[in-house]
Order: sequence, then structure tokens, then C-alpha cells
Amino acid sequence: MAGATEKAGNIKTITKELEEKRNETAKVYGFIGMEVYDLSKENKIEIAQMKHYLDKLDALNQEIEELEKQRADLEAKNAGKNICACGYKLKPQDHFCPNCGEVIARAATVCVCGAKLKKNMKFCHVCGRSVEEIQKAEEAEKPMRECICGAKVPQGQFMCFECGRKIE
Repeated sequence: MAGATEKAGNIKTITKELEEKRNETAKVYGFIGMEVYDLSKENKIEIAQMKHYLDKLDALNQEIEELEKQRADLEAKNAGKNICACGYKLKPQDHFCPNCGEVIARAATVCVCGAKLKKNMKFCHVCGRSVEEIQKAEEAEKPMRECICGAKVPQGQFMCFECGRKIE
């Protein structure tokens, strides 16, 4: 029986090593792709087979810029109205939209009791909780992953906002 456990342990170790090597390989592919794209933009390299993909990237980047502008316009329109991007009316204590699940970004901290806390406050004026503790609890709720570019990406987010890569 000890031999079987030892083999299983080795299989787990090998499986883990395989996963690490595959992740490292994916990172290298990502860096190669970034280099080719950057060199192409600087007209230092031209690969006919890659032109289709590079043109597609340019089109996607233009669409992203347009969507970011639309989002900024909507955020400005809904600023201070406590409305989610999907149009749902939010409660002050909501951290996520109950309608679409979107993370609610707030300029002011909202205490767990629902009270809005101004930037200069150190304690909640309703329940007395420390603002520092509230903010630490909010950060602890958002587990982070690291993209191959080194940026921190919140768990559940499918794309790195630094480099635009898909996160799996």
C-alpha cells in the first residue's frame, strides 16, 4: 500500500510540474506575441501571415476605445445616482449589483451598516467601526491573480486591463 501512495504522490508532483511548465509556456507565447505586435507597429518586422491578426488587433483596439468612451459617458451620467451600469437601482451597502453581478465601484467607502463614509473619516458615524478595518475587509474580499505581464487581476475578471490578455 505504501508503494501506491508513493506513486500517487509522484503523479501529483508530476502533474503540478506539468501545470507549472504549461503556464510558463503560455507566458512565453504571450511575450512572443507582444514582441511581434510591438515590432510590427514600429515597422521593424513584417510577416505576411500575421497581417490578418495584426489588423484584427487594430480593429479590436479601436472598438475598445469606443466602448471605453461610451462607458465613461454613462458613468458620468449616472454618477451620484447609485445606479448600476445595467440600470438597476442600488442600495448603499451593495458591493455587487443584485441584477447583473457587476462589482460596484464607489468613490466613498460604504460601511457594512450602509452608512456612507467621507474620505477624512476614521470611524463610522453610525456604528463606530474603524474605516481602516472596513477597507481591509473589502480588499480581503477581492482575491487577486497575477497576469503574465505582472499586473494584479481580481478573481473572476477574464481580462487583464493592463495588457488586454485573456485570463484563464
